Amino acid sequence: LAVQQSGCAHLIFRTSWVFAPRGKNFLVTMQKLIQERDSLGIVDDQIGAPTSAELIADLSAHALVKTRVQPELSGIYHLVSQGQTSWYDYARLISASMVQAGMPVKAHPDQISPVATSDYPTAAKRPLNSRLNTGKFQTTFDLNMPDWQEGVIRALVERNL
Repeated sequence: LAVQQSGCAHLIFRTSWVFAPRGKNFLVTMQKLIQERDSLGIVDDQIGAPTSAELIADLSAHALVKTRVQPELSGIYHLVSQGQTSWYDYARLISASMVQAGMPVKAHPDQISPVATSDYPTAAKRPLNSRLNTGKFQTTFDLNMPDWQEGVIRALVERNL
């Protein structure tokens, strides 16, 4: 609120379910667990859009350039990939993509089971619905968001080069 009231040109991006081919994130953790364990139980009642750090960086740069020329574009925007999934379906895509790429896999997609959030307690409370509407961002900056699956598959390929 203070930034908005200051009159300064600004961009604030709200995002969620961020991943990259390196570091600590769901994609990296799942790839490791899929290679180590015979089966997995993954939460299936939380919904969101996995979004690559690469996509966030690219689109942020695009928006910064445009906002520098048109400061009136300043504001708060949602920036996530297109579509939605659960952690469970996300993990199954990772496993299936690994199988297709010929990577070593112990937990194949059919060996990944859905579990409820209530069956998997964590220290941090997670919302069941993390979806964000990117319409304002897409319209303002004349961009189309790629589907979340594209970024996941690209990150897996990059991770294993």
